[in-house]
Amino acid sequence: MTYDQAPEAPVTQEQAQATVQAFIDERAASGVQMADAFTDLELVDGVLAATWREESIGKEKSDILLELNPHENLAVWLGIPLSFDNEEGRQIRQHVHTVSVSGPFGVHSMSVRDLYERATGLRYDEP
Repeated sequence: MTYDQAPEAPVTQEQAQATVQAFIDERAASGVQMADAFTDLELVDGVLAATWREESIGKEKSDILLELNPHENLAVWLGIPLSFDNEEGRQIRQHVHTVSVSGPFGVHSMSVRDLYERATGLRYDEP
């Protein structure tokens, strides 16, 4: 068994993107106000990218949420669905090498390796 096995049921790139979009939508429906600011999700050439649009939630709310955000890098939040050692994470990781969020703060990016190691405490490159 390797450190990051291939998924038992591989998915397409479109399905991987849809899974992350479903995560964002579920969080928004659950009242996670940050989720409403993540827009324009796309997966191109291994980069899962979204835009933080303060207009989606209002500038004042955006400023407050960014101030209270527990993650120094918003790519950590967006990368949650692919960060863990489970089937869903493996399905998404087969298509993604970097997660990136752009917004009024600039660009926050993190590699899949860093997201995985941060979430699991495991080395990404060792069995």
